Amino acid sequence: MDDGLRSIALTGTCAAFVATPVLGALLGDGEQTDRYDTVITPPDYAFAVWAPIFAGCIASTIGQCLPQGRGEPISRAVGWPLVGAYAMNTAWSVAAQSDRFALTPFLLPAAAGFAATAHLRLQRAPDTTTWAALTPLSTGLLLGWTTVASAVNIAAAKVASGTSPDAPRTVTASAVGLLATSAVAAGAVARSRRGRLPLALAAGWGLLTTALSPNRPRRVRVVAAAGAAMIAAAAVRTGRNQRTSRG
Repeated sequence: MDDGLRSIALTGTCAAFVATPVLGALLGDGEQTDRYDTVITPPDYAFAVWAPIFAGCIASTIGQCLPQGRGEPISRAVGWPLVGAYAMNTAWSVAAQSDRFALTPFLLPAAAGFAATAHLRLQRAPDTTTWAALTPLSTGLLLGWTTVASAVNIAAAKVASGTSPDAPRTVTASAVGLLATSAVAAGAVARSRRGRLPLALAAGWGLLTTALSPNRPRRVRVVAAAGAAMIAAAAVRTGRNQRTSRG
């Protein structure tokens, strides 16, 4: 019964997670995040990362909910945390679309926290040959992007409250927050035996595109580049260590 209930909840929240921002963009003004631009917001093209995130989450949800994957240990380990991650992302999208941006700094970090819980549990779950094996890929992508996006979202909420994004103190605080977030992402990569590369790619993509944005302050670009390099180094080092231990 628990497997069936979890599958229903996972399917429903994943569908809402994907449909809410898409329908909002088609039927309304969307999330309107461009109204609250910050010095650490990645350029518009960086948000194309949501396409592989959505595709991966749909595929892994199908894998976990099919009869052969529903009872897999990996599905049981991460199903409910992913329900939370999808639900919080959906709530964030609704808040952003309905101009309740003051709520978003609480919702997106919560979504990242649920994704982090799922990612942590994946490290201990046994391997599987079903479609549920796609879960580390999709969860890593989701965690990597929402970790970086949480820092951006907190800065955007400050802008929404009336703080100037270009004020020197705001720029410094944003850069420090981005560096701290990069360190968190690098630490997660270093401790991952599964989903390491998707996590590193998604987080690194957000940081690298920010570093390459010519309209961002120099210190922000330097911090973003350093963060991306930190995450890449953690991924390479961890992969090398894991290959050595297996050999």
